[in-house]
Amino acid sequence: MAFGMSGGADTIEVICSKDSAVKCDMDTYGKYLESLDESLLEMPEDAAPTRFVLKKTLPFGVVQRIKNQQLGYKDGEVQVQMGFTLEEVRCALVDVKGAGAGLEFKKEADGYASKTLIEKLESYGIVQELFTARQGAIKARGEISKKS
Repeated sequence: MAFGMSGGADTIEVICSKDSAVKCDMDTYGKYLESLDESLLEMPEDAAPTRFVLKKTLPFGVVQRIKNQQLGYKDGEVQVQMGFTLEEVRCALVDVKGAGAGLEFKKEADGYASKTLIEKLESYGIVQELFTARQGAIKARGEISKKS
């Protein structure tokens, strides 16, 4: 069997647990983040949740910068630095569909999501959910390619 890279969508759409259209426990929401299967979420039929659109693949220079942010040295010891998740989500986020007031998608001069938007998302605990969903989608894409 040969390794292959399947097509599939280049983006994912994620609904956050804080969305008023979503009613489910965190266990179920965790399963949703792994699969992005919206049938796991309890939502009224007429629900219109906000969807965060993220790219699965980032440009080489961005990936290199993010990887360099993951580790640091303090007192001669290697330490994991979690701030890279903010930058990864900022660079992967390409749209916010159905956003309510105060959650407007804008870009910085570098072409990536505004830092102000990421600050707001982080203050509500949404950045980690988006990061987790993106990592799950990347992992699933690799598993699908192996099976093909």
